[in-house]
Amino acid sequence: MKNVAKLLSLGFALMLITTTAFAQNQPTDSNFGLTASLQGNQTNLQIPIWLNDNITIAPVFGINHQQDSFTSINLGVAPRFYQDMGSNFATYLGARGILQRTSPEVGPEDTDFLLGATGGGEYFLGNHFSIGVEAQLNFLINDNGGDRLSTGAALMGTYYF
Repeated sequence: MKNVAKLLSLGFALMLITTTAFAQNQPTDSNFGLTASLQGNQTNLQIPIWLNDNITIAPVFGINHQQDSFTSINLGVAPRFYQDMGSNFATYLGARGILQRTSPEVGPEDTDFLLGATGGGEYFLGNHFSIGVEAQLNFLINDNGGDRLSTGAALMGTYYF
């Protein structure tokens, strides 16, 4: 019986040490940041907010204006569920939903909805900065009926306040 108590105590201590180790990788001074994401001709900004040691939720917004052609506005949300928090590197799975509103100079306005599954990694250079890559599987529900399934990749840099 004493061996079982010692084993449980050791297991509990290891669990506490592991939880502390997980917390070392996320920003310690704040719980939100600003992420710039580059993806082909699309640039979006995200504001990741840490809900706990393993979950962030990020409002997404972006604008694209091409003179004499169109203006496109993106609004959405992108939650991430961090799977593995190494010494400075974290992997995650996530999702995103983005409403894309396009106003052409000539013709009717177009509203599309993008649903996506994401996965990637983030390398924390310190408490205030990280860089990452993300793979995406996107399903675009087009207002004009031209729905499509596509893949994508994004490079990201985040500054945590």
